[in-house]
Amino acid sequence: MSKLFLAGFFTLLTAQFALAQTNSKKFEIVGYASGFADSTLIFLDTTNAQRGIVPSDSTYIINQRFHFTGSINAPVSYVLIRTKKFEDYKFIWLENSTIKITGTKGKFRNAVVTGSKTQVEADLFDSTAGNDRLKPVKFIADHPNSIISAHVLSVYASTWGKDTASMLYNRLSDKMKQTSYGKDVAEYIALNKNPKIGEPYVDFTQKNTEGKDVSLSDYAGKIILLDFWGSWCGPCRENNVELVKLYKEFRDQGFEIFGVAADGGKKEWLDAIEKDHMTWPNVTDFNGPKNKAALAYGIYKFPTNYLINQKGILVGMDLYGDELRTRVKEMLSESP
Repeated sequence: MSKLFLAGFFTLLTAQFALAQTNSKKFEIVGYASGFADSTLIFLDTTNAQRGIVPSDSTYIINQRFHFTGSINAPVSYVLIRTKKFEDYKFIWLENSTIKITGTKGKFRNAVVTGSKTQVEADLFDSTAGNDRLKPVKFIADHPNSIISAHVLSVYASTWGKDTASMLYNRLSDKMKQTSYGKDVAEYIALNKNPKIGEPYVDFTQKNTEGKDVSLSDYAGKIILLDFWGSWCGPCRENNVELVKLYKEFRDQGFEIFGVAADGGKKEWLDAIEKDHMTWPNVTDFNGPKNKAALAYGIYKFPTNYLINQKGILVGMDLYGDELRTRVKEMLSESP
């Protein structure tokens, strides 16, 4: 499923289980990797909704072979096998069984995986989904008891919107609804308000960098740029350069930026704020891309921003650079 989930960005990746070191059942990954030099380092990573990709184990490719052993706490786990700098990678569904992977340097994303029943379902999805949105929707509807269906829905729920997500969630089996993926979808459906331009903002409260509760409504009466970003997000970090300039120019005239970080780790979040010189209010709940405020607003990509006027009405979305600066300047000039 590499093409689908890499396109969804690594931070939008979710996982149901982490690798465990103590379990009565074991997995064995037997890798055949042609074209790789001896002593090439290869990693086995888990994927986590809050922290994205988390390194779990590593080994060396010797004589075009590599080998991992361990155990997982449940029937299946979504993991990543990759080289150090992600030049070659393969997402697989890991089970406590013997799994064989046969791939070639430069084409490792197309590696053939055998020994995992769940991977067979994943390969079926890949072969039928393509770039047509209706095909993934049909797959989920036709495979209500598949972990692949629950996983795909958890990744794309906010992209497809609340109505489609609700319809597909109701089609899932009770067993799939109880997985972490199913619970993620249920949380999105429960929290999502999907505010539109021209409507009032949706208020929320999260912790700031000092651990204090801060609400969006604390800045009512100002022109607010509600900015959804993440320390891991390259385009977000690039955009921060422009936001610093904008904030310096207009902060004393009634303009505020309210940052919401889709981060899972406090250190990464605070380091990014310091490095990027972000002096405006910033909050997070450490749920990564599943940040509850992001779910409420239906955010499925980062960065995403909303411009809010002094009356608390959403008046713009995804404004950047000169367009954002011009809009803010105009709104401030119209202020009484």
